[in-house]
Amino acid sequence: MHELAVAQEILALVQRHVSDDQASLVRAVRVRIGDLAGIVPDSLEFCFSAVVAGTPWQGAALVMTRVPAEACCLACTAVFPTVAPGSGCPSCGGGQVRMVRGQELHVDAVDLAADDVERGALGGGEVAVR
Repeated sequence: MHELAVAQEILALVQRHVSDDQASLVRAVRVRIGDLAGIVPDSLEFCFSAVVAGTPWQGAALVMTRVPAEACCLACTAVFPTVAPGSGCPSCGGGQVRMVRGQELHVDAVDLAADDVERGALGGGEVAVR
């Protein structure tokens, strides 16, 4: 289950951007997860809860937003939803496509409880999932 390693990386990213004295203020970590990222959302949520349990970060919830997969045809430039990176273009039938969305795992923001601390303490960061 690589979701545990991903959850640990998400927490490490948050820890680099939110000081230890603000850890208890973290209410949510917002992430976008592509449909083709190879992540099982329920497993990631479970692992994140386990990683933060018993730490100053234990009040943090993982808020996930699903990103549907889309590809772009290299022949006609049509952008279309897809369920597999190798599927052909529905517009022209072309077989060469480039994935444009749906494989990412991106940490967008960290929500803090304090009114005087601006939402989005984390400027965004990529977490490798491969």
